Amino acid sequence: MTKMSAKLLYELHTCSVKTLLFRRWVTNARFSNNIHLNSKRNAHTTIEAKDYFQANKGIQWDPEGPLKPLYTLNYLRVPYIRDSLVNVAPGEKFSTCLKGKKILDVGCGGGFLSEALAKLGAEVTGIDTNKEALEHTKKHSSNNMRLANNLPAYIPVTIEEHCKEYAESYDVVVSSEVIDHVAQKELFVESCVRAAKPGAKLFFTTINRTRLAQFVIIFCYENIVKTIPKGAHDFNMFIKPSELKYMLEMNDCFVESTKGYMFYPFDPHWVWTKHKMFFYAIEAVKSN
Repeated sequence: MTKMSAKLLYELHTCSVKTLLFRRWVTNARFSNNIHLNSKRNAHTTIEAKDYFQANKGIQWDPEGPLKPLYTLNYLRVPYIRDSLVNVAPGEKFSTCLKGKKILDVGCGGGFLSEALAKLGAEVTGIDTNKEALEHTKKHSSNNMRLANNLPAYIPVTIEEHCKEYAESYDVVVSSEVIDHVAQKELFVESCVRAAKPGAKLFFTTINRTRLAQFVIIFCYENIVKTIPKGAHDFNMFIKPSELKYMLEMNDCFVESTKGYMFYPFDPHWVWTKHKMFFYAIEAVKSN
């Protein structure tokens, strides 16, 4: 047998093994193609008690820690949000381009996005149900000299509670990598819209509920490459773009754009994609 033949047989064998493992994993991974819009959980709360971030209250939101991919997502999502809100002309300062904009960061966690938007001059309020995480977040923000005159305000509260007191209060509402971690997604979207002023912009980034996303994000990222903490995601909590778009439209919002993006773990960085098989971002505007 020639070296070329041996190499070809090896590659075919490897490919067959990988295919078999993928099929076996998909067969054993019991997932549903139906999103749980009307679950038996408490219909008046968006808190999912079994979610990774609810079960691990003491998690440290370190930019260099296990959630680093979420921090580096700023390189993609911050310009995306900024450029959708304002046009920065040559000679203008980026550090004040969002001055006068009141932004609500729903599920702010470690404040990665809140801090970045505040550095652009926005008046940012970050809300999260994890009180322990918010204490760590407040300390991190207070130690940042660039935020000395424009610290984000952090409040431990759910969006459904917050929107009751601050209805139609924000120019922009952002929920990044959060909706796939909450229960009662319809209530969540409704509450986000309620907090927004008429004509306000809303931004969501999340994971598409596809088998390929399940395999890559949960099986590969969490279990093989381990760039994301194991157990951080639940396939059944993912939401399709069409479902999120429908929820926004049912709350009198017009979806202006939907973009896909992807994370490359071996050369850690995020990129926009032509497809939406894995992650996607939705930009919408609330009717006047």
